This record gives sequence, structure tokens and C-alpha cells, in this order.
Amino acid sequence: MPSIRGLELPFWGESLHPFDDQWLLSNLDPNWENVITCVPGTMKSLENNPRFGLASIDDNSRRKAIHFYKTAFNCINNLKSHFGNKSVIAVYISSSPSQNDKEKYANIDIFRTSLLELASWEWGNTKILVEHCDAYTKENPSPHKGFLSLSDEINAITQTNDKCGSNFGIVINWGRSVIENRNVKGPLKHIKYADQNNVLGGIMFSGTTANNNNLYGPWSDLHMPPALFSDYKYFEPESLMSYKNIKRTLAACDLSSLDYLGLKLLAMPKESSIKKRVAINRDTMYLLDQAMAELYKA
Repeated sequence: MPSIRGLELPFWGESLHPFDDQWLLSNLDPNWENVITCVPGTMKSLENNPRFGLASIDDNSRRKAIHFYKTAFNCINNLKSHFGNKSVIAVYISSSPSQNDKEKYANIDIFRTSLLELASWEWGNTKILVEHCDAYTKENPSPHKGFLSLSDEINAITQTNDKCGSNFGIVINWGRSVIENRNVKGPLKHIKYADQNNVLGGIMFSGTTANNNNLYGPWSDLHMPPALFSDYKYFEPESLMSYKNIKRTLAACDLSSLDYLGLKLLAMPKESSIKKRVAINRDTMYLLDQAMAELYKA
């Protein structure tokens, strides 16, 4: 699969790999340029402490989040010392904890304070990117994550960049933007807003569906594969992430200015074979390659 530039590696809170750091270091391609996502560890922490996060109004919970990211920072440096500075091009952070109509545990000013602290660390060429998750809105009254709104995140990012000379950015997750807006135009709206503020760092393609007649469920954040296309065997007929919508999304941004494009997909059922899992990722990469080739040809 020649399109692979690197992997999105999940950080769970303690080490590079939840079971064996040395195994990861021994098996990771030394030439890959990877991203580290702290979202899995954040969600794990929120299970025990719903106020955990960089935007938390509870200072003790915010300090725990700072410690969590300091551990991630040290793990990133470990990976870079093993493979070189280019081995981790970005790290995803989030604006947890959640907000809804009953609970408001997060605050933009506190989030900005945390970003200023993170900006004081020596990240080298690893870029800090806030991965926008589905926020609480009238269209999305029961969010999966419910962190800060995109406008609040971008305001905090731009103010931090202006004050520190940093280069923090935002990542748009296709499926989560659809879930938040209950509409496939959601990612286009979010991309436009991030681009207007010069903070769009990447696009992550991860699907969802409005229907219940499938293993993923309506408006789920379960990384549904793309909709049926060509003769690809393992795509999902109910997915909203069609070839047409992928192409529209790519056309909405300046691809040359992005730090990367990515895909995050889950094969269902959970007992799916390795063959199926590999095929889904391979075929989705081919799909993205074809869409970009058509856009550039045009």
C-alpha cells in the first residue's frame, strides 16, 4: 500500500503501547511519519472522572490532564529518539470535558490557559492539533463526546498562537462533523471555518450513518467504512461517507496546505477477519487516491 505515510497511534495514558513499548518500536516502520492521538486515553480517563480535561473548570481534574499530556510528551520523545524527529509529525489533543444542556464542565478560557502551558514545552517539529469532536448542539443534543464547540477551540488556538508564536491547529474528523450537524455538509462547514482562520491541519476520514439497519447504528462514532463503490467488497451500503462526499470534502480544502490526510475505520462485527480489516483500509486508500487524482486532473 504505497499511500501509507504512517499510522495514527493511540495513547492510552501511560506508555507508547498499552502492553509492550518494545514490541511497537520493533515493528513500526522506521521511515513512517506518524501521529499520536490522545483521544483514547482521554475517554478512558473520563470514565472515572467526568471532569477530566484541558478545559475543565475543576482545577484538580485539569492538572491531571496536564500530567496526562506530559506523559504523552515524554512518550513522543521516546519514539523520536528511536526513529528520528520526523517519526511523530503531530499529536492530537482534545478540549474535554463534556458539555450538554445539564452539565457544563468545560470553559474556553481554561482551555486557553492549558494550551499556553502546552506551548511552553519543547515539541520540536511535532505539531499540536486539536481534534474536533462532536459538540453539543440543538441537532446533536446527546453528543458522544460533547467537548468545546469548533469556534471556541479555534478561538483558543488562535489566541495561543498569537501570544506564543506557536503553530497549533485543528483536525476535522469527517464522521464527527456529520454527527454534530446531522448532515453531510457538516464537514464542509467545519473545514471552511478552520481554513478561514488558518488553522486547518488535517482531515480524518471516518464514517457514520443515519440508519439503524446495520451493525454500526444511527449517528454512531464507530468509524464506519465508506459507502459501496466499484467492486470493493467490504464497504458499507448505509454509510454516508460516499465517494461523492469524500471528493466534495477534498475539493473544499487546499490539500497542499494540510499536514496530512488520514482514515480511521472499524470493521464490524468485532470478530471480523484480518483479511477484511486490511481490505477496508487498502480500498479506502485507493478511493482517496482516485478522488485526489480526479480533482487534480480537473
